[in-house]
Amino acid sequence: MSAALLRRGLELLAASEAPQAAQSQAQPSGASVKRARRAKAAQAQKLRNSAKGKVPKSALAEYQKRECRDHLRANLKFMTATKSTLAESVSKQILQQNRGRKACDRPVAKTKKKKKAEGTVFTEEDFQKFQQEYFGS
Repeated sequence: MSAALLRRGLELLAASEAPQAAQSQAQPSGASVKRARRAKAAQAQKLRNSAKGKVPKSALAEYQKRECRDHLRANLKFMTATKSTLAESVSKQILQQNRGRKACDRPVAKTKKKKKAEGTVFTEEDFQKFQQEYFGS
């Protein structure tokens, strides 16, 4: 949104709030009436001098029109209203199709760790026999 459009929207918003404030006052003095007339005349002049004669829109209305709306409640209501459940095989197939083909997109297959054998196969006598054969002592 351009600064000029924002400024015009704020001016329009201020102009719409000005009559409400003027009505709440009891009787304005003569100077303030003249000031109000000048402000209205200046506002009319600004509206006439707009680009290609188009009347600027309110910045607040433009924001509300383009504002992102939260559809979470409606989506949750829709999803909870439907009670169809898929078979697990179908859901796995859908998930597999939606995965990418890259290796980073594939799930890591868990490998079972082999248990280490506790203790040794050799006895103390075997070690002594090996020591005598190898070192000659």
